[in-house]
Amino acid sequence: MTKESERLSIRVSGILAGILGRSEENRHDSVFSYNQAIAEKDAVSLTMPVRLESYTWTYGIHPLFEMHLPEGHLKAELVRRFSKSLRGFDDFALLGIVGPHQLGRVSITHASAGESLPEIKLSDLLMYDGAKDLFDDLMKTYATYSGVSGVQPKVLVRDAGDADPDVARLTHRGATHLVKAFNDSDFAQLAANEFFCMRAAFHTGLEVPECQLSQQGKFLVVKRFDIRDGAYLGFEDMCVLSGRGTDKKYDGSYQGCAKLIKAYVSPSRVTKALEDFFLMVALSTAIQNGDGHLKNFGLLYEHCAEDADVWLAPAYDLVTTTVYQPNDIMGLLLGGSKAWPKRKLLVQFGRNSCNLTEARCNELLARVRSGMNRAMLELSDYRSTHPAFEAVGEKMAAAWAAGLARSIEPA
Repeated sequence: MTKESERLSIRVSGILAGILGRSEENRHDSVFSYNQAIAEKDAVSLTMPVRLESYTWTYGIHPLFEMHLPEGHLKAELVRRFSKSLRGFDDFALLGIVGPHQLGRVSITHASAGESLPEIKLSDLLMYDGAKDLFDDLMKTYATYSGVSGVQPKVLVRDAGDADPDVARLTHRGATHLVKAFNDSDFAQLAANEFFCMRAAFHTGLEVPECQLSQQGKFLVVKRFDIRDGAYLGFEDMCVLSGRGTDKKYDGSYQGCAKLIKAYVSPSRVTKALEDFFLMVALSTAIQNGDGHLKNFGLLYEHCAEDADVWLAPAYDLVTTTVYQPNDIMGLLLGGSKAWPKRKLLVQFGRNSCNLTEARCNELLARVRSGMNRAMLELSDYRSTHPAFEAVGEKMAAAWAAGLARSIEPA
């Protein structure tokens, strides 16, 4: 690799904030240095304030820059494409490929940073039946534009038919939606599974990104939630905020996440953030979502100044994982255990970690029960008209009923 390829320009809302490079002592370590003239509000992260001293990360790249690196199928596709042409292909090289096209206000410049994002008409995609071939085509077209984490196959795309004025003003990276698909028989009907879990979150009263399920249930199309007033918001997941790499996403606890919310969320928003986080944890236990790890909770903000407005991100990436792994457990510890909790432990978590009264915990748990019951009616209607979903739908309904009885219903 050339010396120039060992250095990446880090931009915040289009402003050159600093340089990320490999350490001269060990090329597996990374070093980020701010430009001297950068303002406090343009810091790259809530955890990395502007300073003269560089930030060094041993053996890898900083959690902030690692946050949106592809995993699973998408990463495998990029490795297949570029590992031969890029000597020593690793996460740093991968960041140089997808960095200009990732979620949030931070972008990483490489040689193709000026390329425009190809457009697709999502209304046509949602009607399409031949999911596998089409997703393979999407992967070929959009893989290098998709700085997005997660094991499930997904790509970032730009909807040619999106009339949202916020989207119309975007000229930087231009992606408007995530498209998720999974054709592996081991994860049958995963798009529909996630869709109805998101519906449960919506009916519970949680903020969720706009989601659409394709006609045959093969794709889930999710609108980006990090865009406001024609600009990209800052986004940081709990891995970044706790200083952990992606490989540590199942470490830690929900109590630890609540502490991070108290530490970083704006004082005027903390009460609601903690209530919503309690709802997210309670809902995850009730729908048996074993993937509620550190990367699946995060914060949003406009800038990093001392008076920055910071709030809890919407609920996202919800799946009833016990459909595929019957003995699955929770993604993080709750009360020192990853076993699915009983209602008493959830209430204890709400009181001790989320600053809630027992009465408020009971009110919020009642919202979870009501929201799931409404979503189960929708799930039942879908099962009756989509025979291919019946087996998964039956398992979801059973898992939700068990989760409600164990964790949500009063004793």
